[in-house]
Amino acid sequence: MLRAGWGSWRACLLWGIATAIVSQSFAFFMPAELAHPIPGASITNPVLAFEFARTPAHLDAVFGLPGDPLRAGRIAGMFQGNVFDYLFMVVYGSFVLAFFGASAKATGDPRWWWAGWLGPLAAVSDAIENALLLSINADMASPEPELAALPYFVWIKFIALAIACGFAAWAMVRQRAWLPAILVFPPAVAIWVGAAAPYRYGEAAIFTIFIAWVVMLAFAAWQAWRERRLA
Repeated sequence: MLRAGWGSWRACLLWGIATAIVSQSFAFFMPAELAHPIPGASITNPVLAFEFARTPAHLDAVFGLPGDPLRAGRIAGMFQGNVFDYLFMVVYGSFVLAFFGASAKATGDPRWWWAGWLGPLAAVSDAIENALLLSINADMASPEPELAALPYFVWIKFIALAIACGFAAWAMVRQRAWLPAILVFPPAVAIWVGAAAPYRYGEAAIFTIFIAWVVMLAFAAWQAWRERRLA
């Protein structure tokens, strides 16, 4: 069952396409911009700014101050988007798992499956993070307990995904795909800079993961096409 759903390049391609479609669907829910800039921060993405939030002032930057006529709409949109996010966890966790399942089959080394479980690990941490975000949106008056716990699950998620990118680069090297490997490796380094200074470098660090996923998806498409042609 596991190998059928996550153990081939075709499965990886399908999970990757699903990940791309779902990721673009967030635009229907999430706020498009911050309510106002965060002093000293370079971050512009309101979803990441919410995930990186540490204080009520950060939340005000994302959603607006009490009395802002757009505040309620931003909160409602973020709440809906984070409910939808549970679907995203399923597809991206499966995409990462399937990449390594396919790599295990291609290289004849079943140990790649162990790297694949970084995807579901990230998704589980993301689910806990999401519960905290939904709780904050449900009671914006007293978010401090959730804000205190939030960083642990945010960075378990992103670090797991970044390490998975590092392993994916090595899996590509083992398959003699040198250029894709070079493009997929950067998150394994960049994530530590982002974690150290989320509001300054976090957005750029997370962006390297999405670049790596695009390359992984293209690689899966190429391998699936080759398999079909040689079949």
